[in-house]
Amino acid sequence: MEFKLEKNKYDLGETSISNIFFNDFMPLANGDFVKVYLLAYKLCLKGDKEKTNNKFLADMLGMLESDIVRAWNYWQKQGIVKISEEGDIEFVNLKELYIRDVYNLKSQEKTSKYSDIVQDPKIANLLAKAEFLMRENIPSVKKMDIASWIDVYNEPAEVIEEAFYYATEVQDVYDLKYIEKIVRNWSKDGIRTVEDVENSYINRDQKYYRFNKVRKFIGIERKKFNLVEFNIVNSWFDDMGFDMDMVTEACKRTANISKPNINYVNKILKSWKEKDIKSPEEIPVKDKIQKNKVKTKFHNFKQITDAYSEDELEEIARKKREESYKRLGI
Repeated sequence: MEFKLEKNKYDLGETSISNIFFNDFMPLANGDFVKVYLLAYKLCLKGDKEKTNNKFLADMLGMLESDIVRAWNYWQKQGIVKISEEGDIEFVNLKELYIRDVYNLKSQEKTSKYSDIVQDPKIANLLAKAEFLMRENIPSVKKMDIASWIDVYNEPAEVIEEAFYYATEVQDVYDLKYIEKIVRNWSKDGIRTVEDVENSYINRDQKYYRFNKVRKFIGIERKKFNLVEFNIVNSWFDDMGFDMDMVTEACKRTANISKPNINYVNKILKSWKEKDIKSPEEIPVKDKIQKNKVKTKFHNFKQITDAYSEDELEEIARKKREESYKRLGI
């Protein structure tokens, strides 16, 4: 005869985690990394060796094993896990860590860490552009979080900047969590350069890719996103039937004016559409400049105004009116 305890069918136990983790480490960490730490800590306490491996964690959390590895690398940099040469993970006792003064979260040291981060020109430039695109000051803690994306997602600063630009200027979303999601997805898709970003636009958002390429070609890529201009550019492809080669040829003509703009290119392409010009080879034949044409005052005025957008012309007209009022004493 022997006495036995019925085995639990359900895991209804408890896992004790030090508040040091929740107060000091979790707020600045990526959400997926927090899930990796907590689940692995629970499995480690339970002593189930078959489940304490990266493959099991990846299956349980719906993540890639490479994401699990990045999580461990992140926590190792934070000093709360140790990784052996064999790849074994050891959880550091947070209370002992705190007592030994190895870990210190005084606000003065946080400021010092932020000062160290912005010493890197690329990171400083990224954070400055992030604030500009977000239209607000970003707290230092959040800036440190943004800077950590470089290591967490293995993405260079210029790619993270593209994520800020795409979210704010194109999608009109000003949320850091949303922008981090874009960076995370790009990382999973193997996007590591600005060229990779542009290629992804071709497959996912062709209209934005075309618009952005045109703006870069004529040198206005960092001008605030304008929906009217966005629709004009895409009308060249969708309505007029031009391809990128023809649009590029039209963009080259902006080199002759002081202020390149979308409207100037639009007028060129409309003219080519009326003349039934369908390829770059046809341009010299069908778009001959009539040198002997008499130029009137109106012609000269039109040639000058073509170099400005509608908004710029309106601003010039407003200033002219104000000057006239001043002369009349109004």
